[in-house]
Amino acid sequence: MKQFPTPNSLLRSKSLDRYTASDSKTNTIVIADENPKVQDALSVAVRQWAQEEQRNVKPVALENGQQAVNYVQASHKNPPFLVILDLRMPKKDGFQSAKEINKIFPQIPIIITASHDENDEELIKQVDDFANQNSHIGFIIRTNSLPLLKVTLESELKEVFSGKNRVQENPDLLS
Repeated sequence: MKQFPTPNSLLRSKSLDRYTASDSKTNTIVIADENPKVQDALSVAVRQWAQEEQRNVKPVALENGQQAVNYVQASHKNPPFLVILDLRMPKKDGFQSAKEINKIFPQIPIIITASHDENDEELIKQVDDFANQNSHIGFIIRTNSLPLLKVTLESELKEVFSGKNRVQENPDLLS
């Protein structure tokens, strides 16, 4: 069985800061996608957004949804600031992973991403409905253009975090 990283036992990689533990001043952002190029593109977009927002973030790249769920479960004392999940992944897809993570930590913002060539309209509708029902969950269609991906991701981050703030200010929204 392949070992997945936990918050206390993480390693450094060359390309993206894969499996890097965060300190108390750093917000961990989990990026789960089996494609290292997509992980890198999302990491760059997140880092650009964080720099503009003056946030210190550390992306943690994982290869599938099961690793993301396990990581979040293991990080109960210092949960991730944000989780970004690819819709289509081995072992556990992003939709199932998002539902599980949402049960564990309903306050963690989650963004589910789908490739621009995703053609399962029923699945897209289900994910979109799930995101619309949960103000801290977003859904975007990824593009191959890094500048456009950054703009799309940034827009969704603003939506997700404004929804989170509305719920924190008005807990009755949860009932």
